[in-house]
Parts: sequence; structure tokens; C-alpha cells
Amino acid sequence: MAKTVVIDELHLTCRIPRGLPDDEAAAVRRALGGKQFMNRLRRAVHDALREFLDLASVTWSVSR
Repeated sequence: MAKTVVIDELHLTCRIPRGLPDDEAAAVRRALGGKQFMNRLRRAVHDALREFLDLASVTWSVSR
């Protein structure tokens, strides 16, 4: 039997302006897909969660 139960999911939506040149759109995709971005996003989520004592028992993950 599972040790945890999903009670909520949060989604981050990233939008770029319509008509953004292809090279700029590719740069955005590279940044979002990069290891540094994901590491910083995980750190930001971690920092936010630890501010709320009621969330101390929450197991979380950030993934693509």
C-alpha cells in the first residue's frame, strides 16, 4: 500500500509572447530545460514550504 496520498498538484505555466523570434524562444526553452533552472526552482519550493509549519510532513517533488 502507498505510504503517501496526493492531495493537490500545482502547475507552473510559462508563456512567451506570440511572435517571439525563434532564437529567443529557443533560448527560453534552453533556460527552462536547464539543470540550473530546475535546481533553483526546487530550492525556491523548498524555501517556501519550510515557512509553513503545517506543511512539515508534506513530501514533494518538482519534475518536468
